Amino acid sequence: MAERRSKSNKKFMLLSAIGIFMVVDSHTFTAFAFFGSFLPYNSFFMPMFMFISGYFNRVGSDTGLLKYIWKKIRTLLIPYTLISLIVFGIQFLMDWYKLGVVPSYPDGYLKYMLDRVITVGTPYALVTPMWFVITLFATLLIYAVIKKFLGRIWNSYAALTVFLGLQILAVYLAKNTDPEALTYYLLPLKVLFFLPFLELGIIYRDHLEKKHSSMPAGGKVGLMVFLILINMVRTIYLPNPYDVAFDSLDDLSGFTSPYLITPFISSLIGIFFWLTLVDLIARPVGESRFINYMSCNTFWIMGMHIAFFNIFNCILMAVSLNIVKLKFFDVDFFRGSEWYFWEINLNIKAAYVLIGILGPLGFKYLCDRIYGPGSVQDTVS
Repeated sequence: MAERRSKSNKKFMLLSAIGIFMVVDSHTFTAFAFFGSFLPYNSFFMPMFMFISGYFNRVGSDTGLLKYIWKKIRTLLIPYTLISLIVFGIQFLMDWYKLGVVPSYPDGYLKYMLDRVITVGTPYALVTPMWFVITLFATLLIYAVIKKFLGRIWNSYAALTVFLGLQILAVYLAKNTDPEALTYYLLPLKVLFFLPFLELGIIYRDHLEKKHSSMPAGGKVGLMVFLILINMVRTIYLPNPYDVAFDSLDDLSGFTSPYLITPFISSLIGIFFWLTLVDLIARPVGESRFINYMSCNTFWIMGMHIAFFNIFNCILMAVSLNIVKLKFFDVDFFRGSEWYFWEINLNIKAAYVLIGILGPLGFKYLCDRIYGPGSVQDTVS
C-alpha cells in the first residue's frame, strides 16, 4: 500500500479502526451492530474518539500555544476543508446526474454553509459526520489554553470532576432549551460535553493503562461481562431501553434519558468494554496492514463514506433506468435524499458498509500514489 506509516500502539490503532467502522455501520442503520443490543454505538462511539485524542494529548504549561494552534489547523482544519471541497465536487456531479440539470445554488448559499460550520459543524449533508472535526478542534484548543495557565497545579482527577459538572450542565441546557435558541451555543456546549472524555484519555494513559493491560485474560473477559450486565440492568430501569444511547450529538438533540449523568456512564461503559476487547485481540491482529491503513485514514472514511453510499446509489440508478429495473430501488426517493438506501434485503446494508470503508480508502490510496503517502494529515484521533 502507498501509505507507509505504521502505528506502534496497536491497541489504539485497532480501537480507532473499530470506531470508524462503527461510524460507517451506524449510518447504514447498523448492518452489523456488534454488541449493539447491549452497547448501542450511539451510547459511546463519538466520545471514544475524544478519549483516543486525550490519550495522545500531551499539552501542558510549557506548550507553545501559537505553534500548537497552527499544528491543529494544519492537521484538522485544512484536511477538513480539503475533504469538504472534494465531496462538494462529487455532490455537484451526482446532483447533475440525478436531476438531469446543472445544479444551481441560491444567493447566500456560501454564507449558509459557513454558518453551519460554526454551529452544527458541517456545511452540507454528504459530510455530516465531519461535525466532529470542528468540535475536536475547538475542544483541543480550549483544553490547551486551560492547561497552559493551570498546568503547574493540574490534577487530572480534579479536572475530570469539574469537566463532568460542566458536561452535566451542557446536557441540561441541551434538553431544556429551544433548538432554535440553542443554535449559536452548540459549539461551546459540545466542547463542555466532550472535555471529560479528553481528560479521561489522559487519566487512562497516565494512571490506569498499566493496571488494565496487566489484567489476566479471564479478568478482562469478566470485566467485559460486568460492563454488559450494567447496561442490561440500566435498560430495565430506564423508561426506554434505548435511553442508554444519545443520538444527534452534532445538534445536541438526542438526550432522551431522564438522568443527566447517563451520557457519561454510557460512554464510560462502551469505551472500557471495547478498550478491554482490543487489549485482548490487539496482539494477533495488530500487524494487519489493512487495519493499520484504515486506522491511519479515519479522517477520509469519516468525511467520504456517505458520498460513496451515494456513488453506489448512482450506479444502481443507472442500472435501474438503463439496463434492468431493480426491484425496490426507489429512484424518486433517491433523487430527493442523500440518505437513501436500497432496501431489497437486510444483507444489502453490509454492501453499503464495505463501500463506505473501501471507497474512501481506495480514493486515499490513489491520492497517495499521485501525491505521495502522508501528503495530507489523515487521522481524526
